[in-house]
Amino acid sequence: MKKTLIALAVLAASTASMAQVTLYGTADLSISATNASGVRSDASMSGNGPAALGAATLLNDGNSRWGMRVVEDLGSGMKLTAQFEQNLNYENGAADVASGRYAYMALDTGVGRFKAGRTLTPSFFGVATWELTGAANFTAVGNQFGWAGAGSRNNSEFSYSAKFGGVSGTLGYVTEMDLGGTAGTTSKVDANLIYSGGPLTAALSYNKLSSAGDGNYALGGSYDFGAFKVAASFQDAAGQSEGFSLGATMPMGPWKFTVDVAQDTGFDDTDYLLYAGYSLSKRTTVYGAFHSAGKSGKAAKAAPGTYFKGATATTTDTYGIGVRHNF
Repeated sequence: MKKTLIALAVLAASTASMAQVTLYGTADLSISATNASGVRSDASMSGNGPAALGAATLLNDGNSRWGMRVVEDLGSGMKLTAQFEQNLNYENGAADVASGRYAYMALDTGVGRFKAGRTLTPSFFGVATWELTGAANFTAVGNQFGWAGAGSRNNSEFSYSAKFGGVSGTLGYVTEMDLGGTAGTTSKVDANLIYSGGPLTAALSYNKLSSAGDGNYALGGSYDFGAFKVAASFQDAAGQSEGFSLGATMPMGPWKFTVDVAQDTGFDDTDYLLYAGYSLSKRTTVYGAFHSAGKSGKAAKAAPGTYFKGATATTTDTYGIGVRHNF
């Protein structure tokens, strides 16, 4: 009996120390075209869009990529996670080593998660909680307001996350030296507070540079009625930019239809999104999307994290079809 107990104890200890490695990724290819200021572009393929700001606008549901996640059970309720991602281009097979995706380590404990490295911002996670497209590249909300003005990712972020029932929160911090190098005089605070219970999801995203007078925030939520889901938000970024978003999504069997509007009232600038997706399986979706990035006659803004903002006050319409496969 004692030998059996000892063998079981040794097996449990060895199992707890083994790391689980998961390889995953996304393949996304589309063909799209853009109308800007009455000038129509030729249709083109995109294997990892949208393109950089100022180049021809391309349309993808999400960036093609591969990633690796390593999780080790340390025992006593603790886990260590290391995650890395890299952009891929299914047009030409290129792997972008400078893509700046996930590269972090995290320690999960009984009192919360401690995380360090390059990661999606807490503000992004807050907005993505209620945003209707699953944070697609052609999202009206993300492109209009730049994920609560924070952009989508922080380098060198230290963060702490905790969850109590249906409420969770994350507080992130980037030091002056990490944000600005040897001449750094500005640090960054980035945080969210999320509620998820039943059909209702709501989140507050907030971020602020220490050198800025005002912070950026977004307060939004969604409610799932079963037959359809609605989402709305109020956005207030530092400076002139502020506004709201309103949208709805409706599943119909394998189909999903979404309409979303995001208006920056500070610049009289309205973005629209029309989306239709057909699920061939749980992992593969054929989609079509139309995104209109409105511009006013005022000075155009280029918020962090936006894809469709240009240097002049023009309206840019992008439309296309594509296929996304998650593996």
